[in-house]
Amino acid sequence: MMGTVNRSLALAENTFLDAIRNRIFLGLLVMAIAFLLFSTLLSDLAVRGEAERVVLDFGLFSMSFCGVLISIVMGVILLHKEVEKKTIYTLLSKPVSRIEVIVGKYLGMLSVLTVGMTLMVMIWVMLLASKGADVRIDHALAGFLLFFEVMIVAAIAMVFSAFSSPVLSGLFTFGIFGLGRLLYLIENMLDSSKGFFVNNPGLRGPAEVFVWICPDLSVFNVSQDLLQGIPVTGAYVGSAFGYAMATVVFLLGFASVLFLRRDFT
Repeated sequence: MMGTVNRSLALAENTFLDAIRNRIFLGLLVMAIAFLLFSTLLSDLAVRGEAERVVLDFGLFSMSFCGVLISIVMGVILLHKEVEKKTIYTLLSKPVSRIEVIVGKYLGMLSVLTVGMTLMVMIWVMLLASKGADVRIDHALAGFLLFFEVMIVAAIAMVFSAFSSPVLSGLFTFGIFGLGRLLYLIENMLDSSKGFFVNNPGLRGPAEVFVWICPDLSVFNVSQDLLQGIPVTGAYVGSAFGYAMATVVFLLGFASVLFLRRDFT
């Protein structure tokens, strides 16, 4: 057991060092920071008294979008890079299982995302303070929720990269992210007595299955709560963390099964 943990952590460390030097990651991080700084320009153009709301709302959007983009890009290229450069054969020739490869790569990517998201949240909080906002613990909790979201998206990217090409993996993952954010709308449409699924009854069954298996990413979006002054409670964040961890464990298990069945010959 300890050998498995040590090997996974060693792979995570190597993945982190490789990713942190990756120009793609650095470029995406710079883009994220530019998005956050752009929010201050938008706030200057807003009507009087709305500057704080602009920085808050656009900042949350920027962190979510850029965090997800980083998790998707890094998630689909890190595993593919090992296959493309044939280093996967060297890894698997050692006493390293394919499950350890999946877990190690994911933990390394999670470390990179932690660095990126922490930096973005710090800059966002400083920008809010510069606009005279009353920075509260709610803002930090909102940052945690966004991190839970990118945890899930990174795991989804690992699932697709375990058997598919980088381009398709990226498209599929981004599609799942978009639908996961809109899952509550699909549920409302299914519950409605009229509308799309009433007019297209053949799609109701697949939609219900999708709603059941797709991660509900809308639970990590609390921008409206912050804008309306509704407190983000520790209990809510705790339940969201439990949901995120359960989802990640399931997704990594599924990714491991797919990777075990993959033929590299």
